[in-house]
Amino acid sequence: MAVESPLLQQLYTLWLDKRRGNLLPARADFDPMEMRDCLGSLFIVETVPDIDDFRYRLIGIDITRASQRDSTGKLISEVFGDIGLALYRKVRDERLPIRVYGPLDWLGRDFIGYETIILPLADDGREVNRFIGGMVFQIGPQ
Repeated sequence: MAVESPLLQQLYTLWLDKRRGNLLPARADFDPMEMRDCLGSLFIVETVPDIDDFRYRLIGIDITRASQRDSTGKLISEVFGDIGLALYRKVRDERLPIRVYGPLDWLGRDFIGYETIILPLADDGREVNRFIGGMVFQIGPQ
């Protein structure tokens, strides 16, 4: 997976290092101290199996500032609708990370570009029950 942002490259490399062969890393494998450079740009999402949706559990301050909203506690379907649901379901079902990028046009702020990665996590190494991700922003032409 090609990632442009050095901060997101750092997070992706850490995720790769935490894998155990074909097993996915668990949330418990990540120590906030080893990610302190990334904390403001991190988010954690958990699965909500009963409704086949996903919920934001943590959103870093850099994300809430740039997007001018805090979606902590909200469902992906509330924040991004069917497109967001499809994206998270794809990462969950394929158990592979994904990179998304472009302008923040979905917030009416197309003068700000973003890059994000979504990395699957599994407490048992197999069944995805959380995601860790990062999001960075750039002001200027996209």
